[in-house]
Parts: sequence; structure tokens; C-alpha cells
Amino acid sequence: MSNQDTEQYRQFIEKLQREENRQTTLNEIKNLLLLKPAGEAVSIIRDGGIARIIHCLNVSDKSQIDLTCEVLKLCFDKFPVGDIVKNYTGHVMYLLRHEKKCVRRLAIDEINKCIIIDPGLLPIPEYIDVFVVVAQLVADQDITVANKAILITANLPFEAYPKVLEEMKIALEYTVSSKCNAYEVVVNISSKSFELFKLCADLGYIEHMMSQLQSDDVLYQLNVLELLSRLAVKPQGINYLMNNGALNLITEIIVDLPNNPLGNLLIPGYIKFVGCIAHHYPKEIFNKYPTILDLLFEAFDIGDQTLLLVALDVLGFIGVTIEGKLSLISLGRKYMQTVDKVAQLIRNSATETKVRALNCFASLISVDKDPNIPKSGPIDHRVTLMTREWFRCLSEHPSSMKFLCDTCKNPFSDIRLAAFNLLDAVCQHKWGEELVARVGGFIEYLLDRSVDYTNEAKEVKYNVIKKLASSAAFDEDTLDRIQTYIQQGPFFSENIMEVAMEEGD
Repeated sequence: MSNQDTEQYRQFIEKLQREENRQTTLNEIKNLLLLKPAGEAVSIIRDGGIARIIHCLNVSDKSQIDLTCEVLKLCFDKFPVGDIVKNYTGHVMYLLRHEKKCVRRLAIDEINKCIIIDPGLLPIPEYIDVFVVVAQLVADQDITVANKAILITANLPFEAYPKVLEEMKIALEYTVSSKCNAYEVVVNISSKSFELFKLCADLGYIEHMMSQLQSDDVLYQLNVLELLSRLAVKPQGINYLMNNGALNLITEIIVDLPNNPLGNLLIPGYIKFVGCIAHHYPKEIFNKYPTILDLLFEAFDIGDQTLLLVALDVLGFIGVTIEGKLSLISLGRKYMQTVDKVAQLIRNSATETKVRALNCFASLISVDKDPNIPKSGPIDHRVTLMTREWFRCLSEHPSSMKFLCDTCKNPFSDIRLAAFNLLDAVCQHKWGEELVARVGGFIEYLLDRSVDYTNEAKEVKYNVIKKLASSAAFDEDTLDRIQTYIQQGPFFSENIMEVAMEEGD
């Protein structure tokens, strides 16, 4: 670095005092610093400061504000991450509160870089006021600024939150978008630990979220419901909702939905909410809140196609775990009638509904998708008996397995893939292996590589065949062919083999 460069920078800074010089001088500063190595540029900037550059933002001229932001960004980028906030804290605070969104974006980007690289770069006791201002920016009208504020505020050390969350409550006084942004932060941090959840609850955030379910704004209500469902899947979340009457309130809302003129718009969101918590805590929900499950089963009778697709997804999500299956079967006739309806949808519906129904049925039959059950462990005999009974509902004439075999040959690739997913679930049971062996030509069809499949279908079919590799339902010759298929892999092709042999010759 030359003293000449430092002196020139000082002169440029002095010239910024005169308004008529600013556009030209800002460009001169930019040209001076642009190609300078970071170390040299930092020394020059520190010597002359940035206060007068920032002063150039106090105008209404958009072009000058944009140019000033460009120069400031150039200056900031020359410094190591964190140094701008440390050395120019007051200036950064001013920029965060500036009326122009491009200025606020510039400042919040500097703080975001610190959080991404190392949150410890800005120790909490020293920079708590910076984080308070950032937390209040979750209510910013500019989406970019608000999203950065959410990201930063959700990733602070624990000791920041008592003050930060207290000051962030101002966002609850503004628009529904601001409230949702504040809730997003609350859900993100309260999911990390019981202590953080308790802090959020003690500050009234969870109760405030619950009160918003009474809003007349349907989209807002659904957003709040989705956030609550993310909270409810955590032990501290579900315990709070149960012990503080929140689920009782939701039950009352659900019961009243048929009387709500906007009920049709709200029901899918509430079904998803019910599915989310019932997936993680089936015993608690089935035992204590059976009324809210009625909403799910009634969706199969309403005749609303959109609602039906949601109900299929949610039923499968609840029934994918062993505990979920046992809870469903405890409903008795009500559940079995729903299984029959899913089977009817598989047999008689158009493509989209058929695919969703097949995937739902696969989740109900499957035991491998439950993360709480060891892959090699024994299957609960109750699950074996009830899944076999459910599968029988698929078709009477032809048999369920013959019907599934025919569906696996469907010309539509998405139906075929969904059918293979169901077959995979069925073959997780010994009774399923035996049924495959009884359907004439089915195993031959599965081992036939000449049939055209998508790569995804080839992988699912390959997994099915691997499940049959040690089955006692097949003779030795068939098992040898299965082993050969497995050794060749899912994407083996006879044509590729022939080409390779010809090239070898």
C-alpha cells in the first residue's frame, strides 16, 4: 500500500461533503479500491473511515443510494468476516434500521455471513443489541431481509434468546406475514431443546399461535396450523398441546368445521395436522382425541377429490408405523370400512387417485418403513395377521395377488411403480411370498428383463426380488434364477451383454 493511495482516499472522503461531488467521488472511491488486495484496501478504508460514505445514503435519489450501497459492499467485502460488525457496530445498526431495503439487505448480509461461518464471531454480551435489531427485522416488509432475519435469529446461542425473544414480540403487532415469521423463529428454536421451548411458552408465543386459529384469514390459519404441526412432533411440543388444552381447542374447531362457511378450505389442513401428530403419537391421539380422527375417515365419503387425495396420504402416513397400525386396528369396523374404500379406489379410480391409493395401501402393509423397528427383527404376529386380512380386501375375484400382478403390468408407468411399491410391502411378509409363488407366471414376469421399465421401477422390482431370495415358497431352480438376477443388478440388460460379447469377439 502506498501513502499516495491512503491520501487519495482521504481526499475523496473529504469531497463527499459537497453534494454535487458525490456521484463522481463515489465512483472514484470504487475505482480506487476495486483491484486493491484485501489487506491494502482494509488499511486504506480504516485510515479514512466510512462515515461519510454512509452519509451519502441520506438522500431520496435512488441512483445515489444504489451507488453508495455498491461502494459500501465493496468496502465490506475487503474485510475478514465479522470485522465490519465489530469495527463499525454503530454504522451497522444504523444501516439495519435504514428506510431503504437495499441498505438493510447490505447490513443483514454482513451479520448472516458471521452466523454461517461461526456464530462465535459475535459474542452475545457484546453484540446483543445487534441481534435484537435483527430479530425485529423478521417483521420487515422486504422478504429478503425478513428471511435473513429469520435464519439468523433461529441460529443464535441459547444465552441470546431471553432478550432477543422478548424484543421480537413487536412482530406480533404487525401483519399476518410478520406474525408467521416470528412463529417460524419460535418453532425452529423451540424444537431444539425443552429449555428453549419453555422459554418460548413462558413468553406467550405458543399461546399466541393457538389464538390465531380463530382467525378469519384462511391462508393465515393454515400457515399457523402447519407451524403448530412441526412443533407438535417434538415431545415438548405435544406435551404442551395436550396439557394446556390446545388439542381440546383444535378438537372443538374440527367438530365445528361443517358449520364454518370456509370449512372446505380448512379441512385439508386440519387433516394434515391430525396425520402429523397421529403419526408420531398414535396411542395418545387415538386414546384421548378420537373425535379429531373422524375428520380423516369422513373425508373418504365426502366426494371431494382434493380432500380424498389428502386423506389417502395421511392415512398411509399414520399407518406406516407398527404402533400406527395397531392403533388403527383398535378402531375396529370404522377402520376396516376405510380399508375397503381404499381397495375400491385402487380397483376403480382414475390414475392419480389409483396411484395415491396404492401408495397408501403399501404404507399400511409395510413393516420396513418403521424407523423404530429393527430390520431383521421378528414381526409382531398381530401385524402379520391384520396386514394379511387387509390385503385380502384388495380384490375377491380375481384374488388380491392376481389383481396386483395384473396392476404391475399396467401400461402407465406411474401406476406400475405404485403397484411395485405395494408388492414390495407385501413381500416383507412370509404370507406375501407364498401368495406370489401361487400366482402362475408372476415370478417369471418379475424375472423377465425384456419388459420396459423406468429406472425407478427397476430398482423397486429389484428390491422385491431380493426379498424373495431366501423364501421357502420357491423351488431350487427358481431360487437360482432369483440369485442370478440379484447378482446381475437392477439395470442389467441382455442387449448390453450381447454387445459386450460381440466386441470381445
